[in-house]
Amino acid sequence: MKKFGLSIIIVLMQLPGLLFGQDYKAFIQEAEQYYAEAKYDSATIAYQRVLDAGYHSAELYYNLGNSFYKQNKNPSAILYFEKALKLDPSNDDVIFNLELANTRIQDKIEALPLMFFIRWHVGLYNMFSVDNWAKISLVLFAVFALFSLFYFLGKSVFMRKTGFYFGLIFLFLSVAGLFLTYKKHTSQIEQAQAIVFMPSVTVKSSPNANGVDLFVIHEGTKLQVIDKVGQWCEIKIANGSIGWIEINTIQLI
Repeated sequence: MKKFGLSIIIVLMQLPGLLFGQDYKAFIQEAEQYYAEAKYDSATIAYQRVLDAGYHSAELYYNLGNSFYKQNKNPSAILYFEKALKLDPSNDDVIFNLELANTRIQDKIEALPLMFFIRWHVGLYNMFSVDNWAKISLVLFAVFALFSLFYFLGKSVFMRKTGFYFGLIFLFLSVAGLFLTYKKHTSQIEQAQAIVFMPSVTVKSSPNANGVDLFVIHEGTKLQVIDKVGQWCEIKIANGSIGWIEINTIQLI
């Protein structure tokens, strides 16, 4: 009787998750049907229901970005393509569609050139998702553990030296992988970048309406959020220019 009661409790605990899974899958199927029928506004609503239910994925953001793109809602399309790229930085479809959407925006800002080692780091950082970096780190640590056995259990000097030096190499690589995993996980949680959602925004020299006008940016432009003061945020655009805009003019990625 006690086992039966425990089984009932377990089923009841799992029931919301099962219902949730059925709900979001039904919404996704509904959204895909609307998209196939070129009912992009309805597809957007259906995909948004999935997000509201608490389910997030790179594929979902990508599909939602496509739905907005088909409606010529470029800032929203760029926002969700960026969200998808944040979760899956090596997805060629997302990269292509984001580049396509960026051709529609008014601001053509040239990014500051990066030093070669920074470009190398960024390329390595964006090569894999956070889950894949975590798996790679675990594999590297397992190899380190294997060479540690060679060092501690080896009967010859050659085997012990091999275990020691290769163990150090794979320990370093494992720590580097863990660092990239942590950094990527942190970047997914924090919202340090944003997309402009107003037709045009005047960037000020200080966080108030009386600040000096510095330059103007337009909808769809991606920027970095540096600081926040009240209803204002300090931003930085790709060419290095810095200033202040109102928070309600942007949406965080």
